[in-house]
Parts: sequence; C-alpha cells; structure tokens
Amino acid sequence: MPTSLQGIANKAKSHPQHRFRDLYRLMNPQMLRLAWKNLNKDSAIADDDITVKEYEADLSKNLEELAERLKRKKYRAKLIKRKYIPKDNGKKQPLGIPALEDKIVQKAAAKILESVYEPEFPDCSYGYRSGRGAKDAVSDLTFQLRFGVFGYIVEADIKGYFDNIDHDKLLEMMAERIDDRAFLKLIRKWLKAGIPEPEGYVKHPVTGTPQGGIVSPILSNIGSPIEVVIDINA
Repeated sequence: MPTSLQGIANKAKSHPQHRFRDLYRLMNPQMLRLAWKNLNKDSAIADDDITVKEYEADLSKNLEELAERLKRKKYRAKLIKRKYIPKDNGKKQPLGIPALEDKIVQKAAAKILESVYEPEFPDCSYGYRSGRGAKDAVSDLTFQLRFGVFGYIVEADIKGYFDNIDHDKLLEMMAERIDDRAFLKLIRKWLKAGIPEPEGYVKHPVTGTPQGGIVSPILSNIGSPIEVVIDINA
C-alpha cells in the first residue's frame, strides 16, 4: 500500500470521527498507475475507439493526460455499456460496464475509499472486502456452527440492492467522513452516468450504482448501514 493510503487508513482507524480532505489531489499519475497495475486486464475492458493494448502502448502519456484532465476538472464520465447476464431463475441481470479510462479512475478512487472505510467495516462482513471472500465466510461459519451455540440460521438478501441505492443519502453518508467536494462530485458523476438501453434511449439513473462498475462494490458497502435484529421468540 502506498504511504499516502496507509496514512489515511491509520488516521481512519485512530480517529473514527475525522473528516478527510484533499482526497481528490491523490488522483495523480502515481495513483492511476497503481490502479492500472491492479486492473483485471483479462476482462473485456476497452473503449469504442481504443483497445487495452493500444492504451498500454503509450501508458505513461495516457495516464499523465488523464491525471491532467482530473486536475483541471475536465474529466467526464462516459456512457456506461449495458450488458445482461442470465440468472438461475431465468431472468437476466443487468450489468453496467464503464469505459476503460473510467475503470482506471474508479479503481484509483476505490483504493482511496477502502483506506477510509475499511476500519469501519465489521469483522463479520465479507462481501467485496480486500483479502476476504466467500470461502472465508464459509470457513468461519463452519467453525461457529461446530463450536458455537446457535438456535437458528437465517439467510436474507436485499432485493435489487445495487439498483436501489439512494444517491443523495449515499453521498450524505460519505460526507460524514469525506470533506472534499471535488472527490464527492467525482462519485456523483459515476452514479449519474448515462446508460444506453436496448430500446435506443439513454437512461440517467436516479438511484443505484451500476453492478459491474469497479467503484460499485465499495459504494455498496458504504451505503448499507442496515442492522438486522432477529427475535428468536417472535
């Protein structure tokens, strides 16, 4: 982890009420290069006018220009590509695939957000966490079921969560820890980015964060302060 991100993580852990400023200035060539390094280049990421290999061929120049656009507030989020994948119940799940440069910037922003919010997430949270996953959840659950004392196992799911996140409430929550209008405005750009639909029109979302966007998983964790309390006597 870069020193700047480690410093943010340490501050977030030691000062839970601290509001971070100047996060936007971290969207520099070094952070964008780190984002590129950690980007999954085997997935189908490309713009309509440039491929991943073409972008990488002149990577330093492209990242410098991208960082300059961010610095001068000239960066604009492109339309999100809509893709549908089949679900087990026969329905189709909509994904939103950002353009290549949007993925790079989102990856950089996600790393910053993880540094701010990781100390706040509980140990029992496994979804979209760095160094954690479904296998860890199964392993810990198995251990607790063998050696703990439980009367019930409850499985619950928030239906269409990614599609229904309230933009304003999410940004209000983020403003409690982030005192940086430029950085929050960047998040808003991705939330409001247009999505071309098969019917031929461009949808401008009023809720939700595109499932498939790199920044969406961390935003979903930030925006889910829901505590489920089960009364076993009910």
